[in-house]
Amino acid sequence: MQWSLLVFIVMGQCSSIGGQLYDYHFIGENKTWEEAQEYCRKNYTDLATVSNQTDMKRLLNSTTEKYPDGAWIGLQRDWRWSLPGVEYNKSESNWSKTQPDNVDDQEICVRMNDGTWDDDSCSKPYRFICYDVRNISGNPFHISGSEMNWTDAQSYCRKDNTDLISGVKQLEDFKKQYPDYGNHDWSQEAVWIGLFRESDWSWSDGSNFSFRSWDKGQPKKTCAMTTLNKTWSSDDCNNKKPFFCYNDSVILINQSMIWEDALYYCRDHHGDLVSITNLDQQHWVQERDKMASTPYVWLGLRYTCTLDFWFWVSDETVRYKNWALPQSGDDCNMSGAMDRNGTWVKLIDDDNQLNFICSK
Repeated sequence: MQWSLLVFIVMGQCSSIGGQLYDYHFIGENKTWEEAQEYCRKNYTDLATVSNQTDMKRLLNSTTEKYPDGAWIGLQRDWRWSLPGVEYNKSESNWSKTQPDNVDDQEICVRMNDGTWDDDSCSKPYRFICYDVRNISGNPFHISGSEMNWTDAQSYCRKDNTDLISGVKQLEDFKKQYPDYGNHDWSQEAVWIGLFRESDWSWSDGSNFSFRSWDKGQPKKTCAMTTLNKTWSSDDCNNKKPFFCYNDSVILINQSMIWEDALYYCRDHHGDLVSITNLDQQHWVQERDKMASTPYVWLGLRYTCTLDFWFWVSDETVRYKNWALPQSGDDCNMSGAMDRNGTWVKLIDDDNQLNFICSK
C-alpha cells in the first residue's frame, strides 16, 4: 500500500470507537417476550444481551423508569428438536389451544395427540415415533408398541433408528406415510415426539455469553427479566412487561475481500473496519466472528513498516492486544485478522480474501 494511502488511513478518517460497541434502550411498552423480541429486531438489533457485570450496570443505568413487575431481556429457554440440525420454528408449530402451559415448570417434553402438540412431564410413559434417515426410500418411521418416558424413548430411537421424529417436515411426511392415521387405535393416544425445552438458557441474538445474574431461588420460569433489586428473575413468556433492547455498533460482512477493499467497503456503507481497545470489545467482536464463513475475519488493524508499528485505522492506539503466539515477523503488507477462537493473527492482506467486521 502506498504511503499516501497510509496517511489517509491514519489521518483522514478518524472514527474513534474507544467507547462501547453497543448501547441499551429501555422500552416502556408492555409486551410478551416474543412481541418484545420482534419489536427490538425491527427497531434496534435485538432484545438486550448482557455479557458481564459492566453490561448489567450499563443496562440498569439506561433508564430511570420503574418496572415493579420486571422488564424482559433477551434470555430464554427455547424449544429444540432432538435430531441435531433440525431447527424449531414457532410459526410452523402445531400447539393445541392454551399450549404450551408448562404446569409447575415441569412440562418440558412434547407429546402429539391427534396431530396437535401438548407439553408434558418427561417422566410420563407414552408410546413414541422414531425416525430413521437410513430408510428414507422406504418407511423411515417406527411406531413403538410399548410406553417409555421421553428420555428412554429418545435413547431407544437413537440406538435402533436415528432419533425421535423431529421437525415439521418429518411430521408431515409421517402423515403422508399414514394417510389413515386418525383411524388407528393408537392415533387416539398421545405419543412422544422429539421436541423438548432445553435446560440451558440462550440469548435471543445467538450469543454464547455465559454471564448470569439470577436472584435467589431463580430461575423458575422460561423467560428472563431484570428486577428493581438489580438481579434477574424469570416469568411466563406470555406475560406482558416493558423490556430492554440493544443496538449493535458492529456488523459482520459475509463477503470475502482483501483488507484494503474491506476497509473501503466499511467506510462506504457503515463507518470503519472495527477496532478493539479493551477486553469487553474483544468478547463482543469475537461472538460476531463465530458466524463468519471464512477461518479469519479482517479487523481494522494495520502495520506500517515505514514507522514500524501497528495501528487501528480509527486512530486508536494499540494498547490492548490479543495476538496468537507465536507470530511471524512484521511485513509491509500485513494487516490484522481474528481467528475463530478470538486471537489475532498477522496476514499478508493482498494474499487473503476474508469476511470482515465493520463498526457503524
